[in-house]
Amino acid sequence: MKILVTGGSGFIGQHVVRELLARGHDVTVLVRTPSTHLPDAVTVHLGDLTDLSEERLEAIVAGHQGIVVASAAAVAAPRGADIAAFFHDANVAPVARLLAAGCRAQTDRAVILGSFYATLQREQPKLRLAERSPYISSRIDQAERARAAVTAETSVAILELPYVAGTTPGRQSPLEPMLRSMAVGDKDILAYPGTTAVVTVTQTARAAVAALERRANGNYPLVTANLPWADLFTRLATASGRSPKRIWKLHRIAVELLLRWAVIRQRRLGFTLGFDPAQWSQLHATAMVLDPDIARAELGVEPDDLDKALRT
Repeated sequence: MKILVTGGSGFIGQHVVRELLARGHDVTVLVRTPSTHLPDAVTVHLGDLTDLSEERLEAIVAGHQGIVVASAAAVAAPRGADIAAFFHDANVAPVARLLAAGCRAQTDRAVILGSFYATLQREQPKLRLAERSPYISSRIDQAERARAAVTAETSVAILELPYVAGTTPGRQSPLEPMLRSMAVGDKDILAYPGTTAVVTVTQTARAAVAALERRANGNYPLVTANLPWADLFTRLATASGRSPKRIWKLHRIAVELLLRWAVIRQRRLGFTLGFDPAQWSQLHATAMVLDPDIARAELGVEPDDLDKALRT
């Protein structure tokens, strides 16, 4: 098949591209900036989904049977912006527009890299995640609008991703800055009190390609392991050669104070985060876990080796 990958040079996108090539597919990527890390076999288009003309978008999607949306989602808005409108324009509208263009071009399958906060909202509606977080609301709306943009003949698989571990040439793991922010000196680490799901970037790529090939149509939480934050941070630090001497588990109130300080820092930089600190601290003090059997049963994807992913 001929597949279009948006964000194909990104942290996850590069792995999706290489997995597609390994499976014998032809790959086109749409990226904002040139990359030296893409294989020569890939066709590259430069552009931003948020401002492509209709003519150019139609030309890019033409001839592709499948689309993978691997573009990074916005998690912060410029300070002073209408935050709900910003997240809609950044995370929702471009994806719906892309899939609508693909549908007109006879694309019959799509995969969107979504968020596990949608899973948590679906499984624990009492948390009211979408009501209190414009980012989470935009991710849920993204999936709904994407499906509304296509016909019944087009499959849309949403891979609901937790924190993603692994390495990618030229890209930083999203877990690295988190670990640095929780370090105390050279040896001690602060840890959230709860549990989180984590998935490897290679497992994510395999799942994306499997969803395309199977024309999967639904929501698919992905998880390699469900771990206490203390365990995850210990593994991350050890894999980077900095085995921690002591892990300090934070109280939920301490987590909220840290997150409020992060909000203040972002405001000083000119941004407003799309999260509520009180809600965020509550989540990180609870069990944000996912069921590995869903992707295993419906996509045929087994959990990866987390420790290997952290080392390589």
